[in-house]
Amino acid sequence: MKTNRKFFALLIVVSLALAAFWLIRSSSPAEARSTKIRRMILLNFKAEATPAEIQKVLKESSEHIATLKGVRNVLAGAQTHQQSQFKYGISMDFDDEAALKAYRTNEEHRKLHNAYIHLIEGSQIIDIRDE
Repeated sequence: MKTNRKFFALLIVVSLALAAFWLIRSSSPAEARSTKIRRMILLNFKAEATPAEIQKVLKESSEHIATLKGVRNVLAGAQTHQQSQFKYGISMDFDDEAALKAYRTNEEHRKLHNAYIHLIEGSQIIDIRDE
């Protein structure tokens, strides 16, 4: 009889422990999906673009982009992979879709883009959503 009581007491303790564990796990906040988006702009400049012009485009573009709300980790420079068809790139992280939209519609960004488009021979844009 004592063995049965000990068994039931142990069963109750284990059940309470499992219930408490389940309650704690279910009340903790669920992992939210990331809203971050990484944009990479791959570029080739026309043959007539001088090294100074190329550096100016990359510098001014990255400096401007870095001032926009919701933009992080701006990088601009030459491609390091020798076999890539693009020789330069700009990379940036957006906090969310709203920050990306604000970047695309920003008037100063459009002006800067239009000021340098005549130097660009080809480009490709890649947006990657953090999952």
